[in-house]
Amino acid sequence: MSILSGTGRIYMVREPVCGRFGMHRLLAMISSNSLGVKWNGIDEITVVTFNKRKTICKILHIDPCGVDCTTRILNTGRFQVMLDEDQIPIHLTRDELETLLMEGTAPDKAFPLKIAC
Repeated sequence: MSILSGTGRIYMVREPVCGRFGMHRLLAMISSNSLGVKWNGIDEITVVTFNKRKTICKILHIDPCGVDCTTRILNTGRFQVMLDEDQIPIHLTRDELETLLMEGTAPDKAFPLKIAC
């Protein structure tokens, strides 16, 4: 079972976002387009962010029923995310995001994300 539906866009924000920001602050940033995802305020969307130290991953999922904010905090190690346009895709598939939520990693071929301990 997944918290994500089969529809909607999934975006990863390229620049670090403060890990202390909660659901309301992230939603305001998405609505004002300060994260660069160009959301129209109606469509279903999922946004993935990382903090500067790459120890916290926040996933904000917005659909017609409401808003979800999932936080993944690593006890040891860091997400090895290359925050560069050529290294990391903006769009993710549902499977890649589910793997990220369940295991903290995603397939190397589609998305260069690993946990370094």
